[in-house]
Amino acid sequence: MKFLKYTLFTVLGIIVLLLIVALFVPKTFHAEGTTVINKPNAEVFNYVKHVKNQENFGVWFKMDPNIKVTEEGTDGTVGYKYKWTSDEVGNGSQVITGIEENQRVTIDLFLMDSAEPAKSYFTTEAVGDNQTKVSWVVNGKTPYPFNLISLCYDMNKDFEQGVQNLKVVLEAQESPSAFALDYYDKTFNTLKESISGLTNEQLHFKPSNEAWSISQCLEHIILTENMIFKMIKENMEKPVNPERRQEIKFSDSEIIAMATDRSKKYKAPEILIAKGKYNAPETAMNDLKTQREEIYSFIKNTSTDDLRNRVNDSPAGATDVYQSLLFLAAHTARHTLQIEEIKTNTDFPK
Repeated sequence: MKFLKYTLFTVLGIIVLLLIVALFVPKTFHAEGTTVINKPNAEVFNYVKHVKNQENFGVWFKMDPNIKVTEEGTDGTVGYKYKWTSDEVGNGSQVITGIEENQRVTIDLFLMDSAEPAKSYFTTEAVGDNQTKVSWVVNGKTPYPFNLISLCYDMNKDFEQGVQNLKVVLEAQESPSAFALDYYDKTFNTLKESISGLTNEQLHFKPSNEAWSISQCLEHIILTENMIFKMIKENMEKPVNPERRQEIKFSDSEIIAMATDRSKKYKAPEILIAKGKYNAPETAMNDLKTQREEIYSFIKNTSTDDLRNRVNDSPAGATDVYQSLLFLAAHTARHTLQIEEIKTNTDFPK
């Protein structure tokens, strides 16, 4: 009985001691991680402003592969909410509260379903032509007596490891300019292979009176690229408007997917309806190659920041210049699919 009594007093004494210690432990916390990533500022910022991307570099998300996530709103825009439940790391949510394009994204961080959020933010800053300094910071309050946790848990390590994970992820990714050039090459080569060896008769075959011939498709591709690229160059003469980036609703991959979706049909404007002037595949491909040389040079010699920070209105809503360039290549892919459809027609000349 005495042993139990002493044990009880000992436990109570320890609890009282801890409560006294907690009175002198800070009730606020601060953690941050900073690193330099060998990628352009716009590319880094565009990645970190999307909260869902933290699944790829955040330490907590790697602790629980069974974490359950729900989303409200559009990621990468103010008001977006990302909520998680986990037996391993607890429940929480993040809400984007502010975006200063290519500079800072601020987030309310609710840990353990707390009523008062911690204030978290990412900042990015160009420190070279292809280098970006990125910081991930959080400041918050820990209510008494839970502030004792800070004595045995260093949150700094999580944020420092997080930005190092971010560096690995981004530097392993293909840069937008490299992706765009590769996509242009692929669409060019696929089209070239699709029409290689076609005769004049095959080029001018029309599945119906209303349908286009392959020759018309080729001419339309070249006319469209020429017209839209001129519009892109005109847009580049205008001031940058990064504040409009929050209006962009579609990702690069979604722009490509929409452009190549043949299940949805669109009527071309009269100025882009071709007559079918090409009688040989080689002539069309030479014209396309010559025209694309300027586009290739433009992509190689224009910074990603310049491409991303010029937003214009398009049929898909607000899009940046880089997305317009991807659309051009995807437009070629779309009509290459149309050419393949024409070739499968039962009346297509042999």
